[in-house]
Amino acid sequence: MNNEIYFVRCFALQLRITLHCRIDDIQDNSALRRGIPTAHTVYGIASTISAAMCVYFKSMQLVLRFNHPDCIKFYTGMLLELWRGQAIEIYWRDNHTCPSEEEYLDMVNRSKYRVRAMCRICWTCVLLKYLGMCGVYQSA
Repeated sequence: MNNEIYFVRCFALQLRITLHCRIDDIQDNSALRRGIPTAHTVYGIASTISAAMCVYFKSMQLVLRFNHPDCIKFYTGMLLELWRGQAIEIYWRDNHTCPSEEEYLDMVNRSKYRVRAMCRICWTCVLLKYLGMCGVYQSA
């Protein structure tokens, strides 16, 4: 896979993480994210959802641009895992259900941390490939 596809994967995932955070803040009625007022408390729920959906479609447009089955499969698989984890978390909250430690860790692994980790892996691949092309980094 070439550097451009890696870059697009990473950028699309970063857009998806941004979208997910905006929607997650609304669903959880969060006032702050990392100490900063959440988008929906500043701009309103309707504007935040509209902007988040625009980001969602932009990221999908980037992935589809390559017409590469692996990219599309990777992207949609990540989306499904992310939203499954979110749905489980909401179910537990709304039904006053306390998951076991194993259930909770499974949900986290299937959604939030997995997406962040894969995005970091993609960025690392892009960086190493770029540095290798520049002669700065030579893999063993």
